[in-house]
Amino acid sequence: MKKLYVLFALILAGLCASAQEKGDMALGLNLGVAPCLESGVSVTNFGLGAKFQYNVSNPVRLEADLDYWFKDKGLDFFDVSANVQYIFKAGKLNVYPTIGIGIARVGNSVSTSSYSYAPQRSSRYGGDWDYDYDYDADVDFSSSSLYFLFNVGLGAEYPVNDKLSIGAEVKYQYIDNFSRLPVTVGATYKF
Repeated sequence: MKKLYVLFALILAGLCASAQEKGDMALGLNLGVAPCLESGVSVTNFGLGAKFQYNVSNPVRLEADLDYWFKDKGLDFFDVSANVQYIFKAGKLNVYPTIGIGIARVGNSVSTSSYSYAPQRSSRYGGDWDYDYDYDADVDFSSSSLYFLFNVGLGAEYPVNDKLSIGAEVKYQYIDNFSRLPVTVGATYKF
Protein backbone atom coordinates (compact mmCIF):
# COMPACT_ATOMS: atom_id res chain seq x y z
CA MET A 1 0.00 0.00 0.00
CA LYS A 2 2.86 2.36 0.82
CA LYS A 3 4.26 1.80 -2.71
CA LEU A 4 0.91 2.83 -4.16
CA TYR A 5 0.99 6.14 -2.26
CA VAL A 6 4.55 6.82 -3.43
CA LEU A 7 3.59 5.97 -7.03
CA PHE A 8 0.52 8.23 -6.82
CA ALA A 9 2.64 11.09 -5.40
CA LEU A 10 5.20 10.70 -8.20
CA ILE A 11 2.50 10.72 -10.88
CA LEU A 12 0.92 13.84 -9.37
CA ALA A 13 4.29 15.58 -9.16
CA GLY A 14 5.00 14.69 -12.79
CA LEU A 15 1.64 16.02 -13.95
CA CYS A 16 2.04 19.31 -12.10
CA ALA A 17 5.59 19.96 -13.31
CA SER A 18 5.61 22.57 -16.04
CA ALA A 19 7.92 25.00 -17.78
CA GLN A 20 5.54 27.81 -16.84
CA GLU A 21 6.87 29.98 -14.02
CA LYS A 22 5.04 32.37 -11.71
CA GLY A 23 4.92 35.82 -13.30
CA ASP A 24 5.41 34.62 -16.91
CA MET A 25 3.35 36.61 -19.42
CA ALA A 26 2.49 35.92 -23.05
CA LEU A 27 0.53 37.45 -25.93
CA GLY A 28 -1.14 35.32 -28.57
CA LEU A 29 -3.18 35.28 -31.78
CA ASN A 30 -5.80 32.69 -32.78
CA LEU A 31 -7.73 31.55 -35.84
CA GLY A 32 -10.83 29.46 -35.39
CA VAL A 33 -14.18 28.08 -36.37
CA ALA A 34 -17.27 28.04 -34.11
CA PRO A 35 -20.29 25.95 -35.11
CA CYS A 36 -23.59 26.51 -33.32
CA LEU A 37 -24.71 23.36 -31.46
CA GLU A 38 -28.47 23.95 -31.52
CA SER A 39 -30.59 21.59 -33.61
CA GLY A 40 -32.00 23.19 -36.72
CA VAL A 41 -29.42 25.99 -36.70
CA SER A 42 -26.62 25.73 -39.24
CA VAL A 43 -24.49 28.75 -38.38
CA THR A 44 -20.70 28.31 -38.40
CA ASN A 45 -18.57 31.41 -37.84
CA PHE A 46 -14.89 31.79 -38.67
CA GLY A 47 -12.94 34.04 -36.34
CA LEU A 48 -9.80 35.85 -35.25
CA GLY A 49 -8.71 36.38 -31.69
CA ALA A 50 -6.07 37.77 -29.36
CA LYS A 51 -5.17 36.77 -25.83
CA PHE A 52 -3.02 37.77 -22.86
CA GLN A 53 -1.79 35.12 -20.42
CA TYR A 54 -0.35 35.55 -16.93
CA ASN A 55 0.98 32.71 -14.76
CA VAL A 56 -0.29 33.18 -11.21
CA SER A 57 1.64 30.13 -9.99
CA ASN A 58 3.49 27.23 -11.55
CA PRO A 59 0.43 25.27 -12.75
CA VAL A 60 -2.25 28.04 -12.71
CA ARG A 61 -2.58 30.59 -15.51
CA LEU A 62 -5.08 33.42 -16.04
CA GLU A 63 -6.06 34.39 -19.56
CA ALA A 64 -7.97 37.34 -21.00
CA ASP A 65 -9.12 36.85 -24.58
CA LEU A 66 -11.17 38.62 -27.19
CA ASP A 67 -12.49 37.07 -30.38
CA TYR A 68 -14.37 38.35 -33.40
CA TRP A 69 -16.42 35.76 -35.28
CA PHE A 70 -17.30 36.80 -38.84
CA LYS A 71 -20.89 36.90 -40.09
CA ASP A 72 -22.59 33.71 -41.24
CA LYS A 73 -26.28 33.72 -42.20
CA GLY A 74 -26.68 37.17 -40.64
CA LEU A 75 -25.08 36.36 -37.26
CA ASP A 76 -21.71 37.63 -36.03
CA PHE A 77 -20.14 37.50 -32.56
CA PHE A 78 -17.62 39.48 -30.54
CA ASP A 79 -16.69 38.06 -27.15
CA VAL A 80 -14.41 39.04 -24.29
CA SER A 81 -13.71 36.50 -21.57
CA ALA A 82 -11.53 35.80 -18.53
CA ASN A 83 -10.35 32.21 -18.16
CA VAL A 84 -8.49 30.12 -15.60
CA GLN A 85 -6.25 27.30 -16.84
CA TYR A 86 -4.49 24.53 -14.93
CA ILE A 87 -1.42 23.37 -16.84
CA PHE A 88 -0.31 19.72 -16.91
CA LYS A 89 3.02 18.74 -18.40
CA ALA A 90 2.87 15.73 -20.77
CA GLY A 91 6.40 15.37 -22.10
CA LYS A 92 7.16 18.57 -23.98
CA LEU A 93 3.42 19.24 -24.47
CA ASN A 94 1.42 21.41 -22.04
CA VAL A 95 -2.21 20.29 -21.69
CA TYR A 96 -4.76 22.35 -19.77
CA PRO A 97 -8.44 22.45 -18.88
CA THR A 98 -9.91 25.94 -19.09
CA ILE A 99 -12.99 27.55 -17.58
CA GLY A 100 -14.15 31.13 -17.91
CA ILE A 101 -16.84 33.78 -18.00
CA GLY A 102 -17.34 36.81 -20.17
CA ILE A 103 -19.58 38.97 -22.32
CA ALA A 104 -20.65 38.29 -25.90
CA ARG A 105 -22.10 40.77 -28.37
CA VAL A 106 -24.33 38.93 -30.83
CA GLY A 107 -25.11 40.84 -34.02
CA ASN A 108 -28.00 39.95 -36.30
CA SER A 109 -28.58 41.50 -39.71
CA VAL A 110 -30.91 40.82 -42.61
CA SER A 111 -30.91 42.49 -46.04
CA THR A 112 -33.67 42.76 -48.59
CA SER A 113 -33.42 44.37 -52.01
CA SER A 114 -37.02 45.17 -52.93
CA TYR A 115 -40.57 45.27 -51.67
CA SER A 116 -43.70 45.39 -53.81
CA TYR A 117 -47.40 45.70 -52.94
CA ALA A 118 -50.02 46.39 -55.59
CA PRO A 119 -53.67 45.56 -54.78
CA GLN A 120 -56.11 46.29 -57.59
CA ARG A 121 -59.86 46.71 -57.48
CA SER A 122 -61.83 44.63 -59.87
CA SER A 123 -64.41 46.33 -62.10
CA ARG A 124 -67.20 44.14 -60.69
CA TYR A 125 -67.08 46.10 -57.40
CA GLY A 126 -67.48 49.34 -59.23
CA GLY A 127 -65.04 52.18 -59.26
CA ASP A 128 -61.36 52.22 -59.86
CA TRP A 129 -58.73 52.32 -57.21
CA ASP A 130 -55.15 51.25 -57.29
CA TYR A 131 -52.49 51.02 -54.60
CA ASP A 132 -49.10 50.50 -56.06
CA TYR A 133 -46.17 50.42 -53.66
CA ASP A 134 -42.94 49.46 -55.30
CA TYR A 135 -39.70 50.04 -53.46
CA ASP A 136 -36.57 49.04 -55.26
CA ALA A 137 -33.93 49.89 -52.69
CA ASP A 138 -31.62 47.94 -50.44
CA VAL A 139 -33.00 47.76 -46.92
CA ASP A 140 -30.90 46.47 -44.03
CA PHE A 141 -32.32 45.45 -40.68
CA SER A 142 -29.77 44.89 -37.94
CA SER A 143 -29.58 44.63 -34.18
CA SER A 144 -27.11 43.53 -31.55
CA SER A 145 -27.39 42.42 -27.95
CA LEU A 146 -25.02 41.71 -25.07
CA TYR A 147 -25.16 38.34 -23.31
CA PHE A 148 -23.41 36.61 -20.42
CA LEU A 149 -20.96 33.95 -21.64
CA PHE A 150 -19.73 30.80 -19.89
CA ASN A 151 -17.13 28.47 -21.38
CA VAL A 152 -15.31 25.30 -20.46
CA GLY A 153 -12.76 23.49 -22.58
CA LEU A 154 -9.46 21.79 -23.15
CA GLY A 155 -6.27 23.05 -24.78
CA ALA A 156 -2.74 21.98 -25.60
CA GLU A 157 0.38 23.93 -26.47
CA TYR A 158 3.78 22.92 -27.76
CA PRO A 159 6.80 25.16 -27.06
CA VAL A 160 8.73 25.71 -30.31
CA ASN A 161 11.46 27.48 -28.32
CA ASP A 162 11.79 29.40 -25.03
CA LYS A 163 9.62 32.28 -26.27
CA LEU A 164 7.22 30.85 -28.89
CA SER A 165 4.48 28.21 -28.46
CA ILE A 166 1.86 26.87 -30.87
CA GLY A 167 -1.39 25.37 -29.69
CA ALA A 168 -5.00 24.36 -30.17
CA GLU A 169 -8.07 24.72 -27.99
CA VAL A 170 -11.68 23.55 -28.02
CA LYS A 171 -14.35 25.09 -25.79
CA TYR A 172 -18.01 24.51 -25.08
CA GLN A 173 -19.48 28.02 -24.98
CA TYR A 174 -22.91 28.80 -23.53
CA ILE A 175 -24.34 32.20 -24.48
CA ASP A 176 -27.81 33.02 -23.07
CA ASN A 177 -30.03 30.33 -24.61
CA PHE A 178 -27.76 28.67 -27.17
CA SER A 179 -24.35 27.04 -27.29
CA ARG A 180 -21.35 26.92 -29.62
CA LEU A 181 -18.14 24.92 -29.94
CA PRO A 182 -15.22 27.23 -30.83
CA VAL A 183 -12.13 25.36 -32.05
CA THR A 184 -9.00 27.52 -32.38
CA VAL A 185 -5.35 27.19 -33.35
CA GLY A 186 -2.76 29.82 -32.63
CA ALA A 187 0.59 30.95 -31.35
CA THR A 188 1.75 32.72 -28.19
CA TYR A 189 4.88 34.75 -27.54
CA LYS A 190 6.24 34.77 -23.98
CA PHE A 191 7.90 37.98 -22.76
